[in-house]
Amino acid sequence: MQNYNRKQNCIQCSHRSQCFFNDLSDPEYEFLFSNKKEVDFKAGETIYKQGTESKYLVFLLSGMAKIYVEGDNGKTFILELIKPFQFLDIPAIFEDDMLYRSSSAVEDSRACLIDIDVFKSFILSSNKNIPKLVRHFNHAQSRYSLRVTNVIYKNMDARIADSILYLVNEVYFSRAFDMNISRSDLADLAGMSRESTSRILGQFKAQQILNVKGRRVEVLNKKQLEQIARYG
Repeated sequence: MQNYNRKQNCIQCSHRSQCFFNDLSDPEYEFLFSNKKEVDFKAGETIYKQGTESKYLVFLLSGMAKIYVEGDNGKTFILELIKPFQFLDIPAIFEDDMLYRSSSAVEDSRACLIDIDVFKSFILSSNKNIPKLVRHFNHAQSRYSLRVTNVIYKNMDARIADSILYLVNEVYFSRAFDMNISRSDLADLAGMSRESTSRILGQFKAQQILNVKGRRVEVLNKKQLEQIARYG
């Protein structure tokens, strides 16, 4: 992690319309600017750790990060891949400021770290901010619940199919892409072992559903992949 004293002025930020703070007054933006940091994270570097108290709200400016839960057995389950102009997560800000998930950079990334007390003050300063925060929590919980449900109730073939479709539809927006996540990450996305993941990828390749070569993945038969994801 590397801190930079030089940072983007919030008033002039080109990502302002995509930020949670998209309708502040100029004095409020100046206050926000004076209470934030911009930090670079190397690929694989931990951004925050499950079970720790958070001092900052993290908004991704570039790169990609993963949000995951860590089990007592050392296994991890990836809930979501985060792309630029999204918050990585929001801690329990009105309880204990604890983080109940972990995050790390998938590739070299830059993030804006906003003082958590400043964030609280903005939320409480206007009634319009509270519904916005509730919507954010609701959307996040809905996505996480769907991910967990897919792992609990689907067989292994369906989990891999579902994970590949997630990458196609929500991460890369293409049937052909170069994965910047590892095979281990793909396994953690599906809630499976790396060995089972590799076996099923090979099976899908033999069935001409996918073409996999190194990090390059191409979906050859999306309809069949969707059927596997739905029915197993």
